[in-house]
Amino acid sequence: MTHALRQLLEEGRIREAREAATHQLSQDPEDEEALLALAKVALVDARPEQAEQLLSRVKSEGAQREVTLLRGAVAIQHQDFVRAREHYEVLIRQPTPPAEAWHGLGVAQLALGAVAEAREAHEQAVALRPQQSGFRFELGMALVMEERPRAAAREFVRCLRLDARDARGYWALAQLLGQRGKVRSARRILEAGLTQAPQSQLLRETLAANQEPSEDREEAPDVALFHQASRLVDRKRGREALTLLREGWEQGTRSLPLKLLEAEACKVLQPPDMPGIIHAYEEAIAFAPEHWEPYTRLGVCLLKEGHRHEPRAIELLETARRLEPGMPETSLNLVLAYVKAQRIAEARALAQQVVEGLRPGHSLYEEATRLLEVLRKV
Repeated sequence: MTHALRQLLEEGRIREAREAATHQLSQDPEDEEALLALAKVALVDARPEQAEQLLSRVKSEGAQREVTLLRGAVAIQHQDFVRAREHYEVLIRQPTPPAEAWHGLGVAQLALGAVAEAREAHEQAVALRPQQSGFRFELGMALVMEERPRAAAREFVRCLRLDARDARGYWALAQLLGQRGKVRSARRILEAGLTQAPQSQLLRETLAANQEPSEDREEAPDVALFHQASRLVDRKRGREALTLLREGWEQGTRSLPLKLLEAEACKVLQPPDMPGIIHAYEEAIAFAPEHWEPYTRLGVCLLKEGHRHEPRAIELLETARRLEPGMPETSLNLVLAYVKAQRIAEARALAQQVVEGLRPGHSLYEEATRLLEVLRKV
């Protein structure tokens, strides 16, 4: 494809690209660069049938890699994700697969329910094109599906740093905040997004739907209580939040998020109620003994309280890692605990395992690699 056509497409100047390619094709009906450009324009316009007709006219061997890539996109628009996966797998088996092939494979795998494989594919895409905001967004969505909201949020933030007008990034962050009951914070994110992308229908509709819970709106009791107490915590009204949460718990309105929120309410008191924080986390562990999060939160909390708490903190973080061995965050927390306890050999060995288990595009790869380098020098 000529530099002029490619540049027009990369800059999103679709109308000009269509006109230029159409002109080229009028001069030479077999101009493959123009055919490929018009196929891309057809995909942007959500006209996959027209894109396939144009691709069928591209015969040269040198253009088949791009043809296969675009046929994968055609299959995705047809929601034929099995066929899309087949096209992209052809490309990733090549010596130097394009980042777009890994990205497309990730989209197809996620649609087919292969979440781990989708995340790995998106990590590869990000490793090859770390400055591509859309790749960061798709990796974040895969991490959401793996129930790793913090890692997902990091990718959405990176997406927006690369392209502040990407409405999807604001939408995704707002969804994560809403799931944690932070309704006001979610609204602020959506409002910030609309200042950057004022024409976004996605943000406008989400903002309209993301109203504060009202008396007329039916919610599960634990969700309603979480929303109500979260707003108090956000306003630093910790004692009122604690009263609500503890009364609700006594009356049978119970969930893990509610007990974790109780610890957050203790943190916003002046001074913070450290015994209350620890007690809330202990009760969260008793309530959900097979969930990694309360073990992690209590372990990290105790690490900050001095050396005498280190054995208990390490025990908790080891339990979190046992419950979620595939989650690198649980291992990295344990590495830091080992370091604090001067158990350097164990920290180094575990950090090595973490780095070996991460692909270069993973959101924690750089952090884990730096940590391992430091430990090797100790």
